[in-house]
Amino acid sequence: MKTLTIDRSKVWTVEEYLQLEEINTPCELINGELFMSPSPNPFHQEVVSNLNDFLKRAAKLVEGKVYFSPIDLYIDNRNVFQPDILFLSKEKLAFITQRGIEGPPDLVVEVISPSNIFVDRNTKKNSYLIFGVREYWIVDPANKTLEIYTPENGKDNPSLYLVEEGEVISSVLTNLRFNLKAIFG
Repeated sequence: MKTLTIDRSKVWTVEEYLQLEEINTPCELINGELFMSPSPNPFHQEVVSNLNDFLKRAAKLVEGKVYFSPIDLYIDNRNVFQPDILFLSKEKLAFITQRGIEGPPDLVVEVISPSNIFVDRNTKKNSYLIFGVREYWIVDPANKTLEIYTPENGKDNPSLYLVEEGEVISSVLTNLRFNLKAIFG
């Protein structure tokens, strides 16, 4: 078994990130810094799986695609994120390449964990909205909340904020509707 050592004294590029060997630990390039996270806990995985089920059904009806982590989303030369779930409309399927997704998805979902709260709520949220993601969802399993951010509403004003229950609707995937309780149950 190999041990991965991260050089924190330098700014990483996408090309250097691509030279890493495939590993089982989630790894992202954020503002030129390599981040590794522990594997998500089982409840996190259940929430992602439940969300994926709803999104996948809705995406199929509009001939779009849904992917779940790990998949690389190339933002720029210093940022490669691995969102929990992303949706590409039929018009954006050309962004799918051998490397991953190379263009802004229509919708990105991050299910936060204790190890990534700050990055998902700040750095990644701002990057996604600037990059052109039309909806960014932050799902918090611990508090049973879902927040939806759009470029129109800005990085500090979710267009939808639900606690424990209520109907989730998407302005991007308009046929998607489900009760928030269904993803935490």
